Amino acid sequence: MSEAALFPDLLGPRWPSLPPSVRAMHGGRPLVRARGRVDVEGDLRLPARLLRALFRLPAPVSGAAIEVEIRQQAGAETWTRRFPGRVMRSRLRRSRRPGAFEEVIGASRFAFSPHCADGTLRWTACEVRLFGLPLPLRWFDGIAASCGEQEGRYRFAAAARLPWIGLLVAYSGWLEPLDAD
Repeated sequence: MSEAALFPDLLGPRWPSLPPSVRAMHGGRPLVRARGRVDVEGDLRLPARLLRALFRLPAPVSGAAIEVEIRQQAGAETWTRRFPGRVMRSRLRRSRRPGAFEEVIGASRFAFSPHCADGTLRWTACEVRLFGLPLPLRWFDGIAASCGEQEGRYRFAAAARLPWIGLLVAYSGWLEPLDAD
């Protein structure tokens, strides 16, 4: 596993094409703390609500405060997202798949392929495992995330739509750093 910062290492020569706010959030500082606003959507039926609770995903809310902390260590990142009434933690690290990274949330592991275009960093699922067992990727083609910049602010969006469940969660908003190096 590389000791370099995760996203600059994965993106290589594409990294400098990203806007300053994206590079500041994902550039490998030991600790990044930010605050902002978020809108969260999700299906309100029982299966979606139960899965959100199981994986500590945020419940639907509009215009709420959010705090994010990213701790970088040894080429991996631990993300702590504080939504209203819920704290969501995950760990990002290089995947065994070339050019990909993985996010571990509880017993699930998602491998993502990152792409840069027009100042936006996007990632889509390329492998999913639950308790170490591979799951059909077609079940997860509705999972994607992106970040970019708008009016100098870091903007983010993430969505998870699953067959038989519907919209598990989708959240989007903006962040501003609490401290700067």
